[in-house]
Amino acid sequence: MDSLLLQISQLLRNVSDISDPEAQLREIVDSISGMFAVDVCSVYLLNENDEPTLYASHGLNSKKPVSLSSGKGLIGKAIRTRSVINVANAEEEDEFELIPSIGEHRFKSFCAVPLIKQGICLGGLVVQSKKEEVLEEHLEALLLTLAAQLAWLIPNAKILEQSSKVNLAINGLTGSKGVVVGRVHLLSLPTLDSVKFEAESDPEKTKVEWEQVKALVKTQLAQEKSLLAQSGTSGDILGIFDIYQLLIDDSAFNYALDLELKLGLSLASGVKKTVMALVDVFESMSDEYLASRSEDMLHLGNKIIRAIDEVKGSIHTVPDRPVILFAEEVSVSDIALFGKDQVLAVLCVEGAMMSHTAILANALGIPALLGLGPQLFLEENERVIVDADNGKLIRFPTDSLCTEYRQLLKHNRIENEKLKALKNLPAITIDGTRISLLANSGLLNDLEPSLQSGAEGIGLYRTEIPFMSCSAFPSEHEQVAIYKELFSAFGGQPVFVRVLDIGGDKQLPYFQIKDEQNPALGWRGIRFCLANTSIFRSQLIAILRASIGYNGLHILAPMVSDLEQINSFKALITESIEALRAEGLQVVQPKIGCMIEVPAAISQIPLWAKELDFISIGSNDLCQYLLSVDRNNPRVAELFDPTHPAVLHEIKRIVNLAKSSQLDICLCGEMASDPRTVVLLIGFGIRKLSLGAAQLPRIKKIIRGLELNRCQEIANKALKLSSGAEIKRELDAFLNRTVELD
Repeated sequence: MDSLLLQISQLLRNVSDISDPEAQLREIVDSISGMFAVDVCSVYLLNENDEPTLYASHGLNSKKPVSLSSGKGLIGKAIRTRSVINVANAEEEDEFELIPSIGEHRFKSFCAVPLIKQGICLGGLVVQSKKEEVLEEHLEALLLTLAAQLAWLIPNAKILEQSSKVNLAINGLTGSKGVVVGRVHLLSLPTLDSVKFEAESDPEKTKVEWEQVKALVKTQLAQEKSLLAQSGTSGDILGIFDIYQLLIDDSAFNYALDLELKLGLSLASGVKKTVMALVDVFESMSDEYLASRSEDMLHLGNKIIRAIDEVKGSIHTVPDRPVILFAEEVSVSDIALFGKDQVLAVLCVEGAMMSHTAILANALGIPALLGLGPQLFLEENERVIVDADNGKLIRFPTDSLCTEYRQLLKHNRIENEKLKALKNLPAITIDGTRISLLANSGLLNDLEPSLQSGAEGIGLYRTEIPFMSCSAFPSEHEQVAIYKELFSAFGGQPVFVRVLDIGGDKQLPYFQIKDEQNPALGWRGIRFCLANTSIFRSQLIAILRASIGYNGLHILAPMVSDLEQINSFKALITESIEALRAEGLQVVQPKIGCMIEVPAAISQIPLWAKELDFISIGSNDLCQYLLSVDRNNPRVAELFDPTHPAVLHEIKRIVNLAKSSQLDICLCGEMASDPRTVVLLIGFGIRKLSLGAAQLPRIKKIIRGLELNRCQEIANKALKLSSGAEIKRELDAFLNRTVELD
């Protein structure tokens, strides 16, 4: 039994490592037939007509897919009923249906288990034998367990038939919004992993080669930094190049490499051995900051390997056309290789909504889809549609669909020009209710679009994003420069600065929080800040110092769950103000508030009211915690629903508690940019929203077409409905009757 479990574990690893979908299926059927000592193992997947289709088999003739009518046969029954069918003689069963062409008549026993992923049945796994006997009970249980795990790895019928399909939509996570139609470029450059250890008989020659390579890398880094700077990339992104420059000149790195070259290794081999040794040293360090230097060393090592190829005469050509980059992950150096304006979009196998690739793409204004999965295989120069607004990659689009998307893009450009006329107009309903629209921001690149959108201030400045874009904790001086530019851009308008909110899905590259079984409930937000007061106090001092001469500062504490955290937060702000006043600086007391995103905070709002000036609902995290759904997890992301009745009832409760406690209230998150939920929020009584600059003009236009009493009516109706689907239908019908959405 233990041996079989080990074989199953190895099979799952093997299937995960195989890139070709057909090869994955062959590995599955061949391995299971051996493990379970059966004559036949087959995989049936449902095609577009919901017909069980034989795609791979060990023991049957499966040279081409063969289908049964929908729901027919024993495999159809197993799929239809989502249950195990385990019989000694299949032909004696009423629902047995013989397919002569696959040679099934030679086999007696039949055991089928369904392949179910996220509640959807993809097909079934079947084992058969010439012996007339049911599969043993413990083997049946193992097969069922194995099928449940394979359902997450196995390609579906759409992927297997994709060459003959059109308009094939693949879901991903939106790292940066936008829509483009273009052609794919596979980012495939030499890396440390591709280097094989080789000797070099002339160490002096190799040392000369190293000096040439080092000079080339330093030149490339300077050119790449300059190229991105010319296209308007902010300093917080460009700082990565300075880190690489420091590392390549590092004395320890150069000394260790010199030793390897003297021992007779080739330059590529010496670089690989030196880099990997330093990576091991960094990773073994208990200091989180030093341990994180390993990632920088790996990136630099890959760049050096590419430069070695170039010095030897290899040319890494890049297409002279706009490209959609496809890779496991994309770095700032990769984008610089093409130029910001040449990269239409980024597609990544891995990644999450707050990954470094997502932050980079947002900063550069490039649409990005992440987490597309290891089963995705794109061809060089393949035409695709990247619809990052809706989290979809569309493969094999028809000419008509491409034309439709291009027309949509053209329409959006025309509409955006029209919306510019609303810039200086208020977001006010037909019957005179004023809604304040502020912008979300996190990088200095965001400020100009926010101003151009007509934002009345910044409703959420995510200070963790500049921290995440750096390769070390930014100094107080560096932070002051960022915050000064922020406050200067918005003059007397309010700016809500959320203090460092890291942890969970937002990790700093140089201070990663590890060994947490449940990071979302762990050391993050205000918990991290209060446990690292030297870092936190430095940030507060920088924010306050930068705010001198500016009177619109609001400081927000994230992930608050009890009054003690608020008191400690306020005490640190007071200490920081006193320290600056001791320097003779005129610091104005900022308004102090907290995010309402932990459900435990809701009932405590009246208890906290006298300590706060305002509260801000973080709708994304609040929704995740209320529904116990991680929206970065593709297995459950579809359950993330801001219109879920539980979410709406709690938001209404928050509004009521804030009103009775005389607290100002704002909401930020996806709900603030969705026309449907904006109607509800206005109906609930929220008068201040913070959203992305790109969505702000459209939301303003919609608000100017609404009537408060109608919003209140539909909001009250929504609170009586029992599902998000019902609520969305009602809201769609309401919007279609009430306002012009386009």
